[in-house]
Amino acid sequence: MLLGASSQQEGNTVDLRGVTDKGVVTGVEHEGALSDLVEALLDGDADLERARRRASAIMGEQKCADALTVACAFNGITRVADATGIPLDESTAAATVEMRAETAIDAFDYGNKSARLGV
Repeated sequence: MLLGASSQQEGNTVDLRGVTDKGVVTGVEHEGALSDLVEALLDGDADLERARRRASAIMGEQKCADALTVACAFNGITRVADATGIPLDESTAAATVEMRAETAIDAFDYGNKSARLGV
């Protein structure tokens, strides 16, 4: 949701399908380095240090650190919500219908997703 909003604010067009489909180019600056970095982080990949060095060389140290911070925060928030069964609030569910359909994110098995998505 925020990626789409911030991109619109900057006057950029992004294809959010690339979030879940590696065959789609999102249009996000440095997307290859960011994708490799976040995947290595979330997978506990042994190549995390290599991905971090590559991303730092391409994006700069600060942007790399910012990307890792955001990825860790979102991952943690999502894990807490999933583990405790916190439902998606109605306003967010309504505001993200199109984005969730575009990215096919609802196809992921999150346990009782119907209750969490408010459907």
